[in-house]
Amino acid sequence: RFCIQRSDGVRLLVGTSAYPSRHMVCAPSHEHVSGLPPVAVAAKQALRSARSTVSMEEVASHSSRTDCWVVLYGEAFDVTEYVQHHPGKDFLLQAAGQDASGIFESVHSSKGKAVLKSETFRSRYLVGKVERDEPEEFTFVNDVVYQELSSEVEAYFRSVAGTKWAKGGFCEQAVVYIKFALIMVLALFTKYQSVIGSGSLVNSIMLGVAMLLVIFNISHGACHGELIMRYPTWFSKASQWAHVFLGSRHADWMAWHNMSHHQHTNTHSDLDTNRGMPFFRMHDEDRYSWYIRYQHLYVWFIYPFTHIVTFIQRERGFAALHMLTCNLLSFTLAGRFCIWQLLVESLVFGFGFVMINHITHANDEAEYVHRPTTKVGWGEHQLRSSSNWCMDSRVVTMLLGGINYQIEHHLFQSIHHIHYPEMSKIVRRVSEKRKVPYSSFQTYFDALCSHHKLLVRMGTPL
Repeated sequence: RFCIQRSDGVRLLVGTSAYPSRHMVCAPSHEHVSGLPPVAVAAKQALRSARSTVSMEEVASHSSRTDCWVVLYGEAFDVTEYVQHHPGKDFLLQAAGQDASGIFESVHSSKGKAVLKSETFRSRYLVGKVERDEPEEFTFVNDVVYQELSSEVEAYFRSVAGTKWAKGGFCEQAVVYIKFALIMVLALFTKYQSVIGSGSLVNSIMLGVAMLLVIFNISHGACHGELIMRYPTWFSKASQWAHVFLGSRHADWMAWHNMSHHQHTNTHSDLDTNRGMPFFRMHDEDRYSWYIRYQHLYVWFIYPFTHIVTFIQRERGFAALHMLTCNLLSFTLAGRFCIWQLLVESLVFGFGFVMINHITHANDEAEYVHRPTTKVGWGEHQLRSSSNWCMDSRVVTMLLGGINYQIEHHLFQSIHHIHYPEMSKIVRRVSEKRKVPYSSFQTYFDALCSHHKLLVRMGTPL
């Protein structure tokens, strides 16, 4: 008889050496090949089955590849052994030790969500319900807006299945591969010219522009899982690692962009929204200082340094390695250093990134809820906290990878931007039916003016 003893002294019967009893906890077949003995696997499952609740602090302690817990819809799952079977493999690790309900909701179809509810999955991986010190910000169970949106979007893709407009169809793949080829050639050429070639100011500026094209059209979508199901694994990984051109790692990007911004858009937990403290005041809850009244005048001179500040705050180690490597190559092959070329690139990229991205959430129409006091539907909050612009311009949509369709991107982040125009018709129709605001600016200038209006309003003395 095999028994284990919990920390409270209770002994749990796992099974016998020859015949399974009715107390035996049966392990799934793939856990036997993971290197754990059958008895150890059974003991691990028995401990999980004996628990009813778990704290977020304990979940956070299980945040590695070899010990991975995630929280989905208020329940903790030990998915350590499931990672190897997940379609996205390592993609799942971005949520290790965290609540990934918003990511799961926006990435998975109804079939994927059905797997989570299945008795087979729950019996193998469920740890228990999660106890929180603070209430959850959003609800998913009663989010009728998102449920209707998901149902209609899935119906749309069923209607175009097998055509050139299907997910992963001819049109999507043509855009993905052509963009990758053209933009990567431009990025490599401008990087070479800045680091090893002439190193002119024009080349450095072009490098910053090329980096904007890389992040909006290649690495951004790949880090959201656009390429997981219908493209070769190597291509998906290569697209994610295109982040290296920026001097950053895609894993870091996924940690603060996917897990923070996309799940907690325009709340106190959104690292993107709260990045500018204490120089900006974008929301009522932000601290006010005397100089904030002039923010609508000086922010434009601070925005270019956004990329550099991000390096200092979050990725200083990898950024330093990138800077050192580039300068070593430049000195070895060109007999000079390329510090100022990389600085110009960062300033151009930082300014362009903020001027394109900031207006989608930091404007006078998008809602900001510092700490939600009532549980609003997660999908409804995405509608209220995001804005679109230039929806009629296919050129803008193609150049910026669908960033101008921010609402659709936040609601269905793993769907390629080529589908956003058709999806937007569904989202607008459902939002009107449910009487939820759908914020859209006709032109970029309109969105920029709304951002300026927000800066002026938040800079007004209290």
